[in-house]
Amino acid sequence: GKIDTPVIVNYYCTREENEMPMVLKNYAKRVEDLLAEYRQASGGQIEIRKFDPQPDTEAEDSARLDGVQGQSISQGGLVGLGNRIYLGLAVTCLDAKESIPFLDPSRERLLEYDVTRAIAKVVNPVKPDLGVMSSIQVFGQPNPNPMMGGGRGSDPWYFIRELQRDFNVRQVQTTVDQIDDDIEVLVVIHPTS
Repeated sequence: GKIDTPVIVNYYCTREENEMPMVLKNYAKRVEDLLAEYRQASGGQIEIRKFDPQPDTEAEDSARLDGVQGQSISQGGLVGLGNRIYLGLAVTCLDAKESIPFLDPSRERLLEYDVTRAIAKVVNPVKPDLGVMSSIQVFGQPNPNPMMGGGRGSDPWYFIRELQRDFNVRQVQTTVDQIDDDIEVLVVIHPTS
């Protein structure tokens, strides 16, 4: 409802009755219904364009250019070789584009989150700065002795990697007296015993 710049959602869905498995047909309908809700809630700022990418068509070329990938299917589902079906979308606003190459039914509970994230990324392409302050090593640890081959570092925790998808995440030391002005949000982690 707060979008003030037009957003275009290119929705790619194979419509051929014999090619699309029933589970994907049903899921595609739920995706389409959700996109209609977005269009309505946006007050006309979100435009939904529907494409049926058949082989060797402009719609298939458009899907590829938008980063939407056809999936190989067999009679039993999404496994093996056979016809390629499309079920994905690309969101654009001005010069920014975000694609969801395949809308996987196993992620249906996250569908609204994934679509909202894609819209937010194109409407606000600059990632906000987020600070994380913690006395535990949530950012992981570098290899203490990389030249000697000894020791082993650790990766950042999962939630840090997820935050990095949408924010410029910066570590803030627990000893600082003042937080930098450009940090818009500060997450403070207190370990419990």
